[in-house]
Amino acid sequence: MKRDFWINQGLFQLSWPACVVGASWGIAGWSGPLVVAALVFWQLHPRRRHPNDWGMIALCLGIGFALDTLWVQWGLLAYAMPWPSSGFAPFWILLLWLALALVLNHSMSVFKHRLLLIGLLGAVGSPMSYYAGSRFGAVEWLAPAWQVVLATGLSWALLLPALFWLARRPGGRLDRSETTNTPSRSVTP
Repeated sequence: MKRDFWINQGLFQLSWPACVVGASWGIAGWSGPLVVAALVFWQLHPRRRHPNDWGMIALCLGIGFALDTLWVQWGLLAYAMPWPSSGFAPFWILLLWLALALVLNHSMSVFKHRLLLIGLLGAVGSPMSYYAGSRFGAVEWLAPAWQVVLATGLSWALLLPALFWLARRPGGRLDRSETTNTPSRSVTP
């Protein structure tokens, strides 16, 4: 299964430049979708698909659209190739959220039990990623740098542990038996 790990992680790592550099060069309309589609087709094959994959895809796309749209609406960030509208998260950034959803239960599943570590990595790595994206011209920081770093770093420091925690739940949901302190009892006839 090492091959599955490396293909999943490799396609995930290729997703960022395909989407970000593609958006800055005006080619994200094909480069990002091509790489992320390869990841989707690879990972959602019935032999490799995790039972939580579809739920995590829906969750990540919803959160990603809301969060990145919020940053646009608040005047923190502006994205290159702002399709479908400059007031919302662009299509290419949603592709990155889709790619993230497909590593939570696969090549990055080790973080399901290292939530503090993934939170710290998100706090540091996300502002660096948005900064790198700005250097390529895919995103423009409209607010002062400290505000963008604080918003992205804090958001991802909280969001990544929550996503990895949810990924370890059946169906990505909180199991009802976990909400009570009473152990579940089986009744035998």
